[in-house]
Amino acid sequence: MRALLIIFVAFTSFGLQAKWQTIKTENFNVHYPQSLQQWAYSAANELEVVRDKVLAQQGRALSERADVIIYDPENAANGFALPSTDKPMMALQATPPQADSVIANNTSWQQLLILHEYIHLVHLSQPSRNQWRQHLRDWHDITDLLDAVLPRWVSEGYATLLESRLTGRGRLYDNYSESIVRYYAQQGALPTYSALDDGDKSYLSNSMAYLVGVRFLAWLEDNYGAQTLDAVWTRVQAVESRSFETAFSGAFGAPASQLYRRFIVEYSYQAMQQEKALIPTQSELWQQFAYAARDIAFSPDGSQFLVVEQNRKRQVTLNIYESKENVEAIEQFNKRNEAILNADPKDIVDIAPEVFPKKRLAQLNAHNFAGIYYPQWLNDSHIYFVAKTPTADDSFINDLFVWKVGTGKPKQLTEGAGIRRFSIIDANTVIAEVSRLGYSQLVIMELDSGKQTPITTSKLGDVHDFPVLSNKKTTLAYVHVTPNKRWQLVVKDLSHDATEIVYLPKSHQYLSGLTWSHDDDKLYFISGVAGHLAVMRYDVESKVLETLPASAKPLEQIITHSQQLLVSYATPEGVKVNKIVSPAWRTVSVLEQVDEAEQKELHPHQLPAAKIDQTALPSSDYSVFEQSYSIALSGALNSASFDSLGVSLKGQDVLRQLAWQLGAEKSINNGALMGAFAQLEYRHENWKTTFDAGYQELEADKQSHSLQVNTSNESSFKQFALSSSYRFGEALNYLAPELGVIRVQHSEKTWNGGRYSFNGRAMWDTQQHGVALQVSAAQWLGELDGFDYQVNLFAKAWQIPFYASVDSRYSSELPLSVGGGALTSTSISNSLHAVSEPMLPHLFATGSRYLGYEFATSWQQGKPKLFYKQHQLDGEVIGQNYGIKMHMPLSRVILDKAADFAPAGLTDLQFSAGVGRIEGRNMTNENRVWFSVWYEL
Repeated sequence: MRALLIIFVAFTSFGLQAKWQTIKTENFNVHYPQSLQQWAYSAANELEVVRDKVLAQQGRALSERADVIIYDPENAANGFALPSTDKPMMALQATPPQADSVIANNTSWQQLLILHEYIHLVHLSQPSRNQWRQHLRDWHDITDLLDAVLPRWVSEGYATLLESRLTGRGRLYDNYSESIVRYYAQQGALPTYSALDDGDKSYLSNSMAYLVGVRFLAWLEDNYGAQTLDAVWTRVQAVESRSFETAFSGAFGAPASQLYRRFIVEYSYQAMQQEKALIPTQSELWQQFAYAARDIAFSPDGSQFLVVEQNRKRQVTLNIYESKENVEAIEQFNKRNEAILNADPKDIVDIAPEVFPKKRLAQLNAHNFAGIYYPQWLNDSHIYFVAKTPTADDSFINDLFVWKVGTGKPKQLTEGAGIRRFSIIDANTVIAEVSRLGYSQLVIMELDSGKQTPITTSKLGDVHDFPVLSNKKTTLAYVHVTPNKRWQLVVKDLSHDATEIVYLPKSHQYLSGLTWSHDDDKLYFISGVAGHLAVMRYDVESKVLETLPASAKPLEQIITHSQQLLVSYATPEGVKVNKIVSPAWRTVSVLEQVDEAEQKELHPHQLPAAKIDQTALPSSDYSVFEQSYSIALSGALNSASFDSLGVSLKGQDVLRQLAWQLGAEKSINNGALMGAFAQLEYRHENWKTTFDAGYQELEADKQSHSLQVNTSNESSFKQFALSSSYRFGEALNYLAPELGVIRVQHSEKTWNGGRYSFNGRAMWDTQQHGVALQVSAAQWLGELDGFDYQVNLFAKAWQIPFYASVDSRYSSELPLSVGGGALTSTSISNSLHAVSEPMLPHLFATGSRYLGYEFATSWQQGKPKLFYKQHQLDGEVIGQNYGIKMHMPLSRVILDKAADFAPAGLTDLQFSAGVGRIEGRNMTNENRVWFSVWYEL
């Protein structure tokens, strides 16, 4: 088998050099593209350090080598882990977090990320001590994953707990995180136990699995001992089968939900006591948003302000509002109350809200999942902002766009820039933080030429953020951090090329939200101490540092205009903006200049200082032959034909460049079907080569509706196909031509031929509205003379989706058959002769020319569809069906990005189900149902 795979890959790789490399340390396989080599060198060293410390702290380690994927797919800070007892995997994204993130309080991004994801693996990938259960996990990846999964708040909370305990930093000790949780406690808005995993739709509730989960677990350790909590993980994988809840109750003597209620009471009481100790800054509500709102900025003339908003469905818009009071809304409110009292003088009308929402003037929807980030006014009519653009290697990178307010699609100004926050010098020049491949640097960027002039050096581990240019363009302020240090405030005089570090008091941690006063005299920012955030300002001329009293609110942004000082903050209902009234500034004395970050505790097994060690390590070209294997089970229930079961052996490498499966399937309620299949797929960059083989023995008269089948009762089918394609474009819009050869044997006859084809997609999406067109077409040559094409159209209006498709096929020699649900042995690629329809039995009808079309809709994308479908064969309608159905790539829906690197048994899983009514000639009109789960490479 290995020799066959080597020959196949050599034949299909066209001599291209591998872009991915592998470093093999003692316990890890570190896979990375060559562009991230320096990041990978450092990560490989840090991985072994983290493993040793976690082993000393927990007495646990992974029983197998872990695959570590290093990549940068989104130009954003993230990572994930996929637990498995035989193929544990974690993915590390190189782009570092920004200063206002809850993960900005770290020794280094690399160390925090590695520690957090490795804890996931050690915590969740422990083998079961039940021998038979573990044997099943070894051979069946789905069982392995299901046995590893714990409630989200447990897995994320515990990784966050140890990220903090073992570094003295992290989210448990982060002032911004603490400010959020404490304020929500003061509002009685901490999640219930049942909502702790996924939130309750209130603002930021989806983050509470991390932020509240870690504090609950820390409370458990502090009150019951770390060994008691650790005992839960031991009990979960015992010989005796236990759920998390059972394991927890046995270790603590009470259910987790009961102790969580006690934790909430204690934490909320402490939060209320701390609120009483604060001296609130006088302020008044200026604007309330429906949900998330960020990057608020006034226009140059002050008559408007922009804001990026996101609703509960994660739809992002850039909105422009009037700055003045909404007189129209006030008048409408008063008229409504007046009408109510006229109709019923004894009624008591609503009191006026604290503030009326400002009038919206214009709106821009995010296009094609690109988002909208860090918008700024160029002038009163044009806005620059950052959005993500897709690349040819299926990643996204941040680029700069300009939007003329009130018009349609924005114009892209850069290509592949990796830009994040920026300040505008003029229409052609910006000062920006550029973040690419893990490196962060401030540059002066010329938009017409793309030329970049460095302001700061680019060094792995260093991060720059919040570059804000004074209104006079003479002074630049920004924040900067290096490994093991704390964020520092830097002011640079551009006229004299002089740089000053503005030191904060030793106890401060968290630094963000930089903005200049209207007259450039003062620099405002947000800092934190003891779990509270405060507005601070620095006078550049007098060198005086001042602060407002600490706030109970989780401050997110400072907005200045003219003489106004506004702050935005998070609430369970959404973001609010307050106007500061008569601020009580006090001078802050900095007694010593401190660079070191404060560490909250010294754990016995604390990690050593983060080290960016770029010493070259031995590496080799990535090998596709280090494969994971799994038994893969499939099955179908189908009232029109038969129920079936399938079993296969499935394998692939961690990057899924080479994937294959060998298997068989058989009907279980009759002897109608016996099938077998083999599939092999190799991918290299945009090349894809596939080999498919299928065998099927079908006795049509044994199906549930065999009397309606108008073809011969028995069918023997074999198919072999080899094809190769190359994709031009990116993941959203592409064109992929393909060449292939095929051999089909049907009963006693054999056809040999080839095909040339293409498939492509074009799409446009603005969240509320969108259109996507996907087309595939093939011309068949030789003895397989014929053609086929499929057109799929998707559109949505006000988020209501609509679907239409056309499937046309013609074969001059090989008979086309209509009917039958999706089976791996019949759904292999390049199939011209078989038209799948689960509401009809296999071999329901045959002919030479097929035309089918379908219309469908739903209440939301990704939900079951209401559909109507018609089948025509040789110019005659042979059937029509309608009902409710659903099809989804199950692996992708459940695992999201992890599906790209998951073990073999967790990828390529498809799901289809439906119920409906079939009508047509040679059949009894009746209701039919189907359900199927299968693997399809």
